[in-house]
Amino acid sequence: NSKGGIKTLVLIHKISKDLKCDQCDYATNDKYSFKSHLLVHESSKNFKCSDGDYVTNKKCSIKSLRLIHPISKHLKCRQCEYATNNKVRFKNHLLIHKSSQDFKCSHCDYVTNYQRNLQRHLLKHKIFKDFKCSQCDYGTNFKYKLKSHLLIHQRCKRLKCSQCDYETNNKRNFNKHLLKHKISKDLKCSQCHYETNNKGNFNKHLLKHKISKDLKCS
Repeated sequence: NSKGGIKTLVLIHKISKDLKCDQCDYATNDKYSFKSHLLVHESSKNFKCSDGDYVTNKKCSIKSLRLIHPISKHLKCRQCEYATNNKVRFKNHLLIHKSSQDFKCSHCDYVTNYQRNLQRHLLKHKIFKDFKCSQCDYGTNFKYKLKSHLLIHQRCKRLKCSQCDYETNNKRNFNKHLLKHKISKDLKCSQCHYETNNKGNFNKHLLKHKISKDLKCS
């Protein structure tokens, strides 16, 4: 359907080649390919690899070569193996090791070294809700939560279970429901016979073994 595509196809089937190299037998009808070929015969190479002896006249080739060489990280953390060349990321990483927390919530005990995390946390204490449901009293300060809530009011359910009457518009809930019909259990406890497909339930179960061990130690 493309005019340019038809033009290129015609050139491929053309027997006579309009563009011929005067230094070898190479010939083509494609102007771009011919231009790239001429670079092969150039004695001086414009692009040189900073990590080796490789030289070329093709900029794309030198870019590809740089991916092969291991990139040295100039910024290295003294407390762990983390390394990067990005100054902003390195600065954010160092906050992980910081014991004192700079940003504290005035409404509760929440503390953090990240300002964006504090701003997100403060939304929980906000009385006025920016996003409100037009069909009920539900309100939230998170747009994605309102989007999920609105699915409740949809009469037509898009996701229907083929093994029972369950139906929903929430993909996460639907996937969780399908696990109930699954015979084989992916998550198995190494300390007892408990097994499940629900990761949340599995983590709760593991805590039971941990609590019992802690009580014995005391």
